[in-house]
Formats: sequence, C-alpha cells, structure tokens
Amino acid sequence: MASPKSTQSLPKLAIESKAFDEMAKRYDRGLGGANLQIVQKLLERCGDECPLTAESVVHDNACGPAVVTRAILEFCTTQPSRIYATDYAQGMIDIASLHQQQADWQNVTVELMNGQNLSFDSNTFTHSISSLGVFMFPDEEKGLSEMYRTLKPGGWIGVTSWNDVRWPIAATAAYERLFPNAAEPMIFPRARNWEQPEDCERMLRVAGFKDIKTEIIQCINRQPDKEAAIDTLIGFLKNISPTAREWDDGVWKQYCDYFHEEAGLLFMPVPSGQGQVEMVMKAVITSGRKPEESA
Repeated sequence: MASPKSTQSLPKLAIESKAFDEMAKRYDRGLGGANLQIVQKLLERCGDECPLTAESVVHDNACGPAVVTRAILEFCTTQPSRIYATDYAQGMIDIASLHQQQADWQNVTVELMNGQNLSFDSNTFTHSISSLGVFMFPDEEKGLSEMYRTLKPGGWIGVTSWNDVRWPIAATAAYERLFPNAAEPMIFPRARNWEQPEDCERMLRVAGFKDIKTEIIQCINRQPDKEAAIDTLIGFLKNISPTAREWDDGVWKQYCDYFHEEAGLLFMPVPSGQGQVEMVMKAVITSGRKPEESA
C-alpha cells in the first residue's frame, strides 16, 4: 500500500460542537497563552483603526472561553457599552459564563448561539470580532455573511486564524511511523481558506468588507513542562481527529508513544524557565470595515 498522503491536500474538516464541549476545560491551558497574545495584537490593530468608545457595542463571535471579552475588559482603557459573547458549543459557554459570574461583568451578555445563524438584528454592532473561530465554521462564508449583516455601516471586523500550529507535523510523523504503508492520510481539521494572508483578505473582500489589512504574527505556547504540553495536545487530537477516534485502545496507546517522541521535538526549554517549555506558532490577523453606505 502507498504511504500516507500529505494532509495539506485534504479538504476542510469542520469540528462538531460536541468536540469543543469536551475540549473546553483544557482549551486555554492547551494554547499556553498563545490565544491571548493573538487577541492582544488584534486589539492593538483595533485601537489603531477603530478605537473602542463608551458607545461601542461589541460582538465576541465564537467566543470560546471569552478570551476576547476578557482582554477587552482587562486591557482596553475605554470600555464599550456592551459586549455580547456567543458560541455554539455549550462547554465554551459554560466557561465564559463562569468567568462572567466570578468577575461580575456588568456590561457582558453570554449566550449560546450559532455563528452561522445569529439572532441579532442587522446593523447592531460597531465591532465584530472572531478570534480562532469563524475559520472553523462548517460554512465560514455564511459566518462572515452574518458578521457583515450584524455590523453597523462603517463597523469594524477583526478575525484571526492559524497559519502554522506546528503540532500537525508531529501528528503526521507519528501516524506514518505507526502505519508506514497506510493508503489514507490521518485526518484532522485545517484552516483551509484562512492559512495565508492573501486567503484571509479574499474571504473578507468577497463577503463585502473593505479597507482590509492582514498579516502573520508569531505567538508562543508556553507550558509547565514537556509532559504537560504533550498530554494536552493528545487530548485535543483525540477529540478532533476522526481517524484517531476509530482506533481501539491498543492502537491509540501505541500512537501516543510515537506522538510523545515527535511532539517533544517541537517544544524548546525556556531559558531560566524552571522547566518550562515553549513552542512558537504563527497566526494570521485580519481586519476590515463594512462600507458606510451599506443598508
């Protein structure tokens, strides 16, 4: 049988909400601060292009554990009048709601909602932000259409996506060691249409946005040690890969042994980090505006 095909040739595979329900509790920990770094860069862009004001109404779309909402409340000097944090995964909403309760957010509404079919009126928001979210929608074009519809004319959109998360290198290498003659590749989601700046620019332009700016940035996933880092990645992988979910316990254990070895090569020691390790990843941040003349 032929060797596994490159995962780069695979079509987009969306992640079901129940997978995010299972991943929710380890989501922040698994990204090791990288998601917050991405959001901070996006909010810096927002401050340059369309600063928040006391009259701003923000949509944190596909909010996950409310990273965007938390960053706005913690780091932005001027607070918007209202933030709506929505996600289609109940597990993520549960965590976002817990943050809301613990911090007593008075200007935040957290709600379970499908980003492809938002219940908000048209022309509601001054800012619509989706960090590491819309690119994983089953129909990302519909998701962008809904972001466009619910933005006020002249409103600002900010989205982020992955350019290189690194771990698929280890996942593929472990799979090829376990199944050197496999006829099919290992399947896991990828950010098709969102991995390169020119792709992100095209997606927003086709959706109707203008004044689009996009760039690749680096972010760092920092973990207490290699074991913690790899265990978290394994937890993600089992939830998001249809291939892995079909394996019995024996095959999964053997695969994990190989993955430990391969993934360990991706994490480097942090100088004076008391055993901490880190992995450099890359994301794309993209922003634009809804035309002023939009109805």
